[in-house]
Amino acid sequence: MSDAIAGFLHSPLFVLPLNLAAFLFGLKLYRATGTALLHPIVGASALVAVVLLTVDIHYPDYQRASGLLYALLGPAVVALAVPLKQNLGIIRRAGWPLAITLVVGAALAPLVAVGFAMLFGAGHTVILALAGKSVTTPIALAVAEKIHAVESLTAGIVVFTGVVGAVLGPPLLKRMGIDDDRILGLTLGINAHAVGTARALEISALCGAFAALAMGLCGALTALLLPLLLR
Repeated sequence: MSDAIAGFLHSPLFVLPLNLAAFLFGLKLYRATGTALLHPIVGASALVAVVLLTVDIHYPDYQRASGLLYALLGPAVVALAVPLKQNLGIIRRAGWPLAITLVVGAALAPLVAVGFAMLFGAGHTVILALAGKSVTTPIALAVAEKIHAVESLTAGIVVFTGVVGAVLGPPLLKRMGIDDDRILGLTLGINAHAVGTARALEISALCGAFAALAMGLCGALTALLLPLLLR
């Protein structure tokens, strides 16, 4: 492979269109099948991974070339304030039970993951990456930098957690007889962050509002407290 071709493949001119094309493919596949197992992020991630392996692009190079998308993650998360505003009255009425649930959920989500990792003998690198797995990607990457975790591993765990939570969360809660959109939204926001919130918005605006609130507050608590606890 010539230097010119290698430079092009490692540049935003190739990587950004690849990401867009992969997402459109994943979205079309998701709409055609109607199954949560083929969420657009699953299909898009699989396609991007195959291409990266084929042309031998490593994650750090891919991350640098995708810098524009990483920069847009923050504004995209902020945009989730729209359903919050629309359902602010219902959220206010939830009051203290909502606040307690969020604090407990924000603490238990990483603790359970880290606890199981330690139980099964996971290494220090994996444990650090798991510590930030229950927040959305931009926050997780910032936290990973602060606690000296591997950013690529952290990002992979965050995406995997979000997809699994978004796919399995709603049917699992339905089997448990839980059909309250507020509870479903909180569960998805705490455990599946941005991917779960996107899934919640597909269910209803109310579900999406509670998911966005849970994701935002859990992310803020994790970003503030985790670096202090792991000093």
